[in-house]
Amino acid sequence: MIGYINGTIQAISGKYAIVDVHGVGYRVTMPAKSLNSIAKIGSQVKLFTHYQTNPRDGLVELYGFTTPEELNFFELLTTVSGIGPKSAQAILASADLQTLQIGIIRGDGDYLHKVSGIGEKTAHRLVLELKNKIMTADVGAVADSDVGTDSDAIDALVTLGYSQYQARDVLKQVAKTAKTSEEKIKEALKLLGKK
Repeated sequence: MIGYINGTIQAISGKYAIVDVHGVGYRVTMPAKSLNSIAKIGSQVKLFTHYQTNPRDGLVELYGFTTPEELNFFELLTTVSGIGPKSAQAILASADLQTLQIGIIRGDGDYLHKVSGIGEKTAHRLVLELKNKIMTADVGAVADSDVGTDSDAIDALVTLGYSQYQARDVLKQVAKTAKTSEEKIKEALKLLGKK
């Protein structure tokens, strides 16, 4: 119904942003990482949206994403049994889009569980129900990335005494130039040492 909105950010909270489009304020529910990445109040923003009506209580939600690929993947996630819009958005907030897609394409539910923090059953269900769909859908997947390095780095950091949450969080911050497990671990330890 509403494909995207383009306007001025009027307010940002923990779960949504209010975007003024020619005098109408749209409340757009977004993952925390997307809210952090959009500019500050008063700046222009373009958000790709998914319009959802809950038939039970009549509530209308507008879910927003910074790229069309995130929106497409969100809509793909909601086709999985037991995953609604709020769960799909939480999954997208847990790890970057490419990481989720690669884990699904490679059929590695354990990897998805490690890097995103989603439950084991949910991770395996995503692989089972989405693997073939992702291969044919335009969701910006990149199949040639090395998924093993993140998993190895997480295992190493956990062995060193950090929690899985800390390991996942710091790996999101590691520079894209770190390609091997060793480079990622070194960069992650530097960042963790500064905290």
